Amino acid sequence: MALSRGSKWFLAFGLLAVAGVAAGVWWLDQNVFVPDVEPGQPVEYEVARGQSVRAVGDDLAELGVVRSSVRFRLAAEEEGLSQRLQPGAFEFVTGMEIEEAIEVLLAGPIVPPQIRFTVQEGLTVEQTLERLAEQFDAYDAGDFRAVLDDRTAAGANAAGVLQIPEWVPEPGLIEDEDIEPYEGLLFPETYDVADDAGPLDVLQRMVEQLGRTLSAIPDELIADAEERERTLYENLILASLIERETRVDEERTIIAGVIENRLEEGMRLQIDATVVYALGGGPRDQVFLSDLETEHPHNPYRIDGLPPTPIAGVGAASLRAAFEPAEVPFRFYVLDAACDGSHVFAETGEEHETNVQAFRDANRCLEEDLEDGDAG
Repeated sequence: MALSRGSKWFLAFGLLAVAGVAAGVWWLDQNVFVPDVEPGQPVEYEVARGQSVRAVGDDLAELGVVRSSVRFRLAAEEEGLSQRLQPGAFEFVTGMEIEEAIEVLLAGPIVPPQIRFTVQEGLTVEQTLERLAEQFDAYDAGDFRAVLDDRTAAGANAAGVLQIPEWVPEPGLIEDEDIEPYEGLLFPETYDVADDAGPLDVLQRMVEQLGRTLSAIPDELIADAEERERTLYENLILASLIERETRVDEERTIIAGVIENRLEEGMRLQIDATVVYALGGGPRDQVFLSDLETEHPHNPYRIDGLPPTPIAGVGAASLRAAFEPAEVPFRFYVLDAACDGSHVFAETGEEHETNVQAFRDANRCLEEDLEDGDAG
């Protein structure tokens, strides 16, 4: 059906109006909605996983990287950016040409999207897995535990399982159900991992960090430990005792020296922190005499020498102290009655009993301090 003269004029004016609006939007996008920024300034920008090209264009325009989000979106469609856009961190500068900005995005991120997580020193394996679960929304403690269980069942030569150092006793050969074979292997630290890292990736990173920290121990200290007939794994055990016994850096080598003295003289270690571990590793305000009779492979009141495994994750300071024990005359220590977290040391049992009584008479330390035991 032919249009009337009036209809034709109406259609023509309508098209002109649409074109005018489009031109106006284009002009506003090019001239008004442009931030006033100095060109050439560095801009770090992170593309979130699943973020649209439209959203990226809006952000880059707002940051002053490109002048027009509309032109960016049209150019990105021509380049197929929506199919090739990767999440992660990118580096731009303000005032870039749109084509240049798209080239940066097509080249891929300089850093993939990451999750930062922290595990503090002194935690058991179970406490560590719970801490990880708190920081990874996609996984619970059972998912991380499954990685360890799979490694135990599969053995050292299986593919796709957690790899542990050769100097660590093979977990699958430990029959005592009271022994946690992975204790001390998950190095406490702050880590950045890819945001799609799985439980195996996370735990492997922690085990590898333990190896890297050990490799930083000077060769002469490693040789000294070998002369004392102390293996790497035994030094890791010793380091865990140091970690749980003191929070004062200056005391770590001294406590290492006390432990060495007791071992050399055939004295039982009688470290209360190890008793606490044998009882489950949870917070306790004190150790009772009845606890000292607990039948457990980690009870240092009933076993000779070092316990069979570490009792906690160790930091770099405690690990080094285990290889560098101070030459001291002390055989005993107990928390200082000043309740500042430090210890007082003694050469004889009589001196030690005096220090213990002073601590008891003060009777004003916090529960978390009381949890730290004494040797002897």
